[in-house]
Amino acid sequence: MADLTDPHDRFFKAVFSHVEIAEDFLRHHLPAEIAALLVPGKLEISKDSFIDPELKNHYSDLLYNVRLTTGQLGQIYLLFEHKSHQESLIALDLLRYMVSIWGQAVKSGRHRPLPNIIPIVFYHGRQPWRISSDFASLFDTPPALGDHLPNFRYVLTDLSTLSDEELRGGVLLKAAMLVMKYIFSDELPERITDILSLLKDLPRQQSGLEYLHTVLRYLSRGGNKLNNDQLTHAVQQTFERGEAIMSTIADEWIRQGEKKGLLEGISQGLSQGLSQGLSQGISQGISQGISHGEMTLLKRQLTRRFGTLPSWAEAKLNQAGQLQLEAWADRILDAVTLESVFEE
Repeated sequence: MADLTDPHDRFFKAVFSHVEIAEDFLRHHLPAEIAALLVPGKLEISKDSFIDPELKNHYSDLLYNVRLTTGQLGQIYLLFEHKSHQESLIALDLLRYMVSIWGQAVKSGRHRPLPNIIPIVFYHGRQPWRISSDFASLFDTPPALGDHLPNFRYVLTDLSTLSDEELRGGVLLKAAMLVMKYIFSDELPERITDILSLLKDLPRQQSGLEYLHTVLRYLSRGGNKLNNDQLTHAVQQTFERGEAIMSTIADEWIRQGEKKGLLEGISQGLSQGLSQGLSQGISQGISQGISHGEMTLLKRQLTRRFGTLPSWAEAKLNQAGQLQLEAWADRILDAVTLESVFEE
């Protein structure tokens, strides 16, 4: 799977690449007459992607191969719209991707019949989806030309218009859809405990714990409606091993160089500055932010490479600004000695 930098993109791929979750979603969120055509247990995930490179920051996609109860083969193309902007020509993009899928089938020797493709748009933006799902809506067509233009309708899953009760399925699917529904909402902090309670039994098995980690990583990165203290409190309140779970997650955040702590530290320092003096608050904020992010990561890397840090190195780190820390971090891999990391 490609290395994805967008947190919404990563979460979508991580969730819907699970065959059992994908089947659960299709069974509960396709129109009933289409869901009834799918043979249970016959879904396979294709590794192919058909997104144009220039649209990678706008869409993600997954292609599923399915068996129909009629005996035919079919494919389900799931397009994830993960930006707040709604693309008015998304039906045209879908048609291009569907033609690419059919072209791939022809190249593989399958000329007729071509696979039936069910296009789905999965959307979790802040505003309800207001674009017609009919391809024909892109045209102003005289009746006489109607038979000479292609037409299809995509299936739309718009989380912004679905109530919590309408998010049907097993706990893995429902929790994921609830998280994606509220990730941009001010309601997330008050709903997070109920959402996590759906996953209360997951840590008892390794695969479940990994899925929980995926959800927690997305909650920490996908939006700004939930801070780490709120997330930690919800986890500790919900799970018996809450502290151990969050310790593992926090360690991973540090290893991956998360900068969220930096921004939170600056924000906290600015807030304190209102009562302690603006200048002092800013100074404390920057110091706390660096200690939460860049400096913590750099110390771990230096210690792993050169052993316990001497006091002079600790002093340099404590006094450094972010740009200086980044410069030192760039030298770690090539530096022969600890002293050479800090050379001017």
